Amino acid sequence: MDQLLFELNPNPVLIYATGSLRILDANNAFFKKYGFNKDELNQLTIRALRPQEDIEKLEEVLDNLNEEGINQTEVVRHQSKDGEEFHVKINSHQYSYNDQEARLVVIHDVTDRIEAEKKARQAFEELHHHVNHSPLAMIKWDADFHIIEWSKRAEEIMGYQRQVVLGKSPDLFHFFSDKELEMVEHHMDMLISGQKDKTKFETQLYRKDETLVDLRVHASVLRNDGSLISVLTFIEDITEQKKTELRYQRLFENANDGIFIMKGKQFIECNDKVCNIFGYDRDEILGKTPMDFSPEYQPDGTPSEEKAADKIEEVLNGNPQVFEWTHQKKDGTPIEVEISLNRLDLVEEVYLQAIIRDLTEQKKAQEQLRKSEQLFRKLFLKAPGAMIMVDEENRVKMVNQSFEDLFGYSQEELQGQDLDRVIVADEEFHSVPRMPGQDFKEGKLYTDVTRYTKEGKKLDLLLGAIPVYLDGEPIAGFGIYVDITEQKEYERKLKHSLEEKRVLLEEIHHRVKNNLAIISGLLQLQAFETEDQKTKDVLNDSQLRIQSMAIIHEMLYQSENFVDISFEEYVRKLINTIKKTLAFDYQHIDVKIDTADVSMDINQAIPSAILINELITNSYKHAFSEKESGTIWVNMWDTQDRIIIEIRDNGMGLPKDFSIENQTSIGMNLIQTLTQQLDGELEIENNEGGCFRVAFAKTQHRGSGTLHLVNDP
Repeated sequence: MDQLLFELNPNPVLIYATGSLRILDANNAFFKKYGFNKDELNQLTIRALRPQEDIEKLEEVLDNLNEEGINQTEVVRHQSKDGEEFHVKINSHQYSYNDQEARLVVIHDVTDRIEAEKKARQAFEELHHHVNHSPLAMIKWDADFHIIEWSKRAEEIMGYQRQVVLGKSPDLFHFFSDKELEMVEHHMDMLISGQKDKTKFETQLYRKDETLVDLRVHASVLRNDGSLISVLTFIEDITEQKKTELRYQRLFENANDGIFIMKGKQFIECNDKVCNIFGYDRDEILGKTPMDFSPEYQPDGTPSEEKAADKIEEVLNGNPQVFEWTHQKKDGTPIEVEISLNRLDLVEEVYLQAIIRDLTEQKKAQEQLRKSEQLFRKLFLKAPGAMIMVDEENRVKMVNQSFEDLFGYSQEELQGQDLDRVIVADEEFHSVPRMPGQDFKEGKLYTDVTRYTKEGKKLDLLLGAIPVYLDGEPIAGFGIYVDITEQKEYERKLKHSLEEKRVLLEEIHHRVKNNLAIISGLLQLQAFETEDQKTKDVLNDSQLRIQSMAIIHEMLYQSENFVDISFEEYVRKLINTIKKTLAFDYQHIDVKIDTADVSMDINQAIPSAILINELITNSYKHAFSEKESGTIWVNMWDTQDRIIIEIRDNGMGLPKDFSIENQTSIGMNLIQTLTQQLDGELEIENNEGGCFRVAFAKTQHRGSGTLHLVNDP
């Protein structure tokens, strides 16, 4: 009977000798599991069933065997003949086999159970890892809403250690307000009562360190036969998200442009800028459609409703739209706006976002720009002087009628050509100043030039060239050509006859004076039509400079002596001119003149005249802005070999850190340039008012002088 049970046992069974540990017998289940055959039993001991590293543990087990009862081992490793390892539990007891002391061993394979336990343990460890490293805090509550689990992330978010919170209720936490606590308790009641099995809500509470945090709570319950067993909550820290939402809400509310949010065709949200643009309250806008604020037809004749429907359909199809639209304000006033319409996909809803920009000021600016362009074009095209506009590479962009008449070329013939290739002699091409070369470093150029007409006629011209810069880069240039061929011819003839020279010089100065008067008149007309005060001031300054030169030329052609010009008469005429030109605000200023009968030749008279004009004008405009009255002294001395010009005032004085080298205005640059042209020395004093003093050597050069306003390179 024992032998039958031995053979039929489904588990491996063996008998081994207790002394030699040799296996004496085994059942079929053993041979099947371990892969040995019966012929190999005589050579096997139970050591062969253990991996080599477990032999020492086997010896310990054998030493501790209970000889009388059944011995059961913990789980151990065995191996088959081919080395496959598996886990087993062993029951053994003493057994007499053919009169030998032996033990009967029953082997139970527990590999599957061990692997299952291992996988379960790994799964638990993974779950434990994910819970503790999840961005969401996990808190588990029992049926009475006491904490029974508290993850590592919960410690980080809330600031409380696990041992502190276990067994505690929500009353442990310091909520932002009683209202927040009531809301949390309300959700708890719904879960406990069975009204809900899961819920989601947001709340605010203070961490342990009293830092306020925003939380989003996801809760679900576990029930058994309707009874609450536990509640699992996952908590998300949304503090930064709330801050971001607040920032975007502020951007929305404080944006410079109006912003609509639309659901279908209805406005569901708008910012304050929209209300300002349309003159409606927010409640009067929400729930309405674009048609409620639009005329029946748009300026292009399209019905507003039809055009709006087309734009909305395009956006819903994924094509953002930017277009101009005419709306109506609450008082019925039409308003031009630019609309940027975009699709917004939020969660499972589709919305439209409309950004509204008021174009009223832009349209006004465009209209003003159009008028300015028309004014410029008319002034340019109808100007009596020959004018041309070139690009940054000196290619012709536009000429006026006077230029065509002077040179004989039409606009079409010159368009896009390098101007100097057309009207400059080949041998002079590489020596003429070209924009924006070194000759334009002061932003302007005035010089005598020689140019040729279409028929090859040589012309002597006065060229005024002004480049136009944008962001420090030249984009265009203007040239004004004054035909001085006759004057040049006169100058050549005057070399042969003193009498001819007097007559011709008189004519030249008369013509120059007239030309300057024309230019002065044009500047005055331009100033009348200019609304920008800064531009008007620049034009008035230029007019005064031209008039100061015109006065000199008037005195020259009326004088019998072209060498010595009396400056007392000049200064008095200049003061009268300045008073007539400047605003009424400057009429309270008194001017005292002491020129001591100073006279000088034309070469020094013209730059001195312009210098005096600049210094007097500067005192008029800047010295008395905070005073109700004041005095300007114009003093000149002739010390036989030197002339001293002093312009002094009792105004507010110059700034303490004033340095003329650091000044960038045209006037201050002109003062320095004229002083250098006179080979003079400039002194500046700042004592109870400002004082500019220029001293230079007196010369007696007979003949005409040439005025250069550009610094030497």
